[in-house]
Amino acid sequence: MFERISIECNSYCNRFCSFCTRTYDNREKVRMPTETIYKTLNELREVNFTGLISFHFYNEVFTDKRIFELFEKCQELGLNNYLVTNGDFLTAENVERLSQYNIKEFTLSLYDSVNRDDFEKRSKEYIDKFKLDQYGWELIILYGGEDFTNRAGYVQHTEEKYELPVKAACSKIVKKIDVRYDGEVVMCCLDYYGQHSIGNIADENIIDIWYSDKRRNQLNDLSQGHRYKYKLCSGCSDYMVEI
Repeated sequence: MFERISIECNSYCNRFCSFCTRTYDNREKVRMPTETIYKTLNELREVNFTGLISFHFYNEVFTDKRIFELFEKCQELGLNNYLVTNGDFLTAENVERLSQYNIKEFTLSLYDSVNRDDFEKRSKEYIDKFKLDQYGWELIILYGGEDFTNRAGYVQHTEEKYELPVKAACSKIVKKIDVRYDGEVVMCCLDYYGQHSIGNIADENIIDIWYSDKRRNQLNDLSQGHRYKYKLCSGCSDYMVEI
């Protein structure tokens, strides 16, 4: 079973980061139907899923007004969450409200820090202002952005220093599953357009999708370094491991 699942509740982010695929795409602004999200949450509850659930992919979760409702639904079902946010919408009030739910991991992405000193300064400001380190979740603050990977070839803002096509094995898809706002279950979080979709949660059970032959083939291929079978993988610089 996967340990984490990201269900993209809506398609919108308020930022346009140079290292993000969404910045180069005129993405439609839509929300995943609430009934589709609840359907999948109920399927996870039925198998006593003990991993973590988030509602992000290439969106900012706080641009969806239902976000607290979604966390509340997870709490009602006995499911645990993790949160990833850019911090732009945080207030003392909503941080306190978040602390009432089953959020086990709180990740704040400070990608636009000028340098490491600026990152440390801004991290402290967020922690002091919102008391982020005084709640029950694990607090993670991310530094980076421009030094990220090439997003499976979608972003070419940095010089690539590896030989194409990539022939290394990949462990990125072993313990996590990602769902786009349209319900498409993608190969990994870099499969922005769903080129290697393995199903759709609107009309399939998420557990059946995970254990499908298509998924098993992906796992087997990438464990052997057969990235050439997948367009994205053959040019992706992420999660490379020795065979």
